[in-house]
Amino acid sequence: MRTSAIALLSVVLTACGGVDAAPAPTATPEADHGPWVLFQQDAGARYEVAMVHADGTGLVAPVAEVGHGHQTNPDWDPSGEHIVFVMNDGERDDLWIADADGSHPRMLLDCRGSCRWLDDPAWSPDGTRVAYSRGSERAGKGHDALETVDVRTGEVTVLREGTPLDFTAGVRWSPDGTYVVFELVHTVEQDLESDLDGVTLTVMPVDRSAGPERSLTDPLLYAATADWSSDGTRIVYSALPTADAEAPDLFTVAPTGGTPARVTTVADHGGFAAEPTWLPDGSGLLFSGLLSGSGSSQLLAVDADGTDVRSAFPDRDVLGRHPRVQPAVTPGG
Repeated sequence: MRTSAIALLSVVLTACGGVDAAPAPTATPEADHGPWVLFQQDAGARYEVAMVHADGTGLVAPVAEVGHGHQTNPDWDPSGEHIVFVMNDGERDDLWIADADGSHPRMLLDCRGSCRWLDDPAWSPDGTRVAYSRGSERAGKGHDALETVDVRTGEVTVLREGTPLDFTAGVRWSPDGTYVVFELVHTVEQDLESDLDGVTLTVMPVDRSAGPERSLTDPLLYAATADWSSDGTRIVYSALPTADAEAPDLFTVAPTGGTPARVTTVADHGGFAAEPTWLPDGSGLLFSGLLSGSGSSQLLAVDADGTDVRSAFPDRDVLGRHPRVQPAVTPGG
C-alpha cells in the first residue's frame, strides 16, 4: 500500500481484511472506518442497495427488507443522512428514499399510467429535489422526459422533453445546482426497446432561459455515467476510446467542452471502466469495472491523474456497480 493512500484513508478505499458482520449503518461515519460507500450489488434473487465502509469493513444492505424487486442506481442526499434509489415493483421502476440506516423507507415517486420507468435519480446539492429520467409509452411510441421531484411535496417539474429519437439517462447536478449533465441517447426508432446509434454527453442549464444545451462528446463513443468534480471544473465519464473499441475507459472533460483527457487504459488490457464518481477531495475516482479478463463488475479506484489503477479494497474484491461516496455529515444537518 502506498503512503499517499494511507494519508487519504478517510476518502480513498484502502486495504483491510474481510467483511465483518455489522449492524445497519448510521448516518455519521465512524472515524476509524471512513465514510460509507453506497453501491448496488447482486444479491442472487435481485440487485440490492448496499454500503461498505471506506476501509472495506461493515458490508450491509440497509434496505434489503424493503420491497421485492431490483434496487438500483442509489445516490446520497447532500447531508449524507439519506439515500434515494430505484426499485422495481414487478412491472415498473419507482423512486424510493430512506434514511442511511434503512429506516423510514417511502416511495418518493410512483411510476404509473403511461410511465414505464423512473431511473437514474440524483439528489440536488441543496437537498430539495431529485432529478431523474422518465420513460413513457403512448400509442405504442416511446417518450422521454428529464424531470425533478420535490422531496417534501412530491411536485414534479419537467426540465426537458425528449425528441422522438432521443432519450435521456444518467443525470447529475453541478455542485452549485445550476447545471445538469446527462446522456442524450440516440435511438434508431421511437421505441423504448429500440437499438441505439449513439450517445452524446450533454450539459444543460437547469434554468432553460440561461442558455442552450452543450454537447461534450462524439455520439459514436457512447459516453455515459458522468459525475462532476466538487469544484465544478471537470466532468468524469465512461466512453469508448475509439468508435471501434470493444470496451469503455474513463475520461474527463471541462463542462464548457474541449478535448477530453483519458484517465484509464484498462480497456487496452481486456478490462473496462464504467460508472465513475469523484472522491470528495478530488484526489481520485471510484468506478466499476474489471482490470482484465471476464467476470462480475467490481469496485475499483484510480488517482485523479490516472495512476495507480487498483481494486478499491486491495485485500479483497467487492463486487458491485454504481459507487457513490457518502458526503461529509454535519451534525444536526
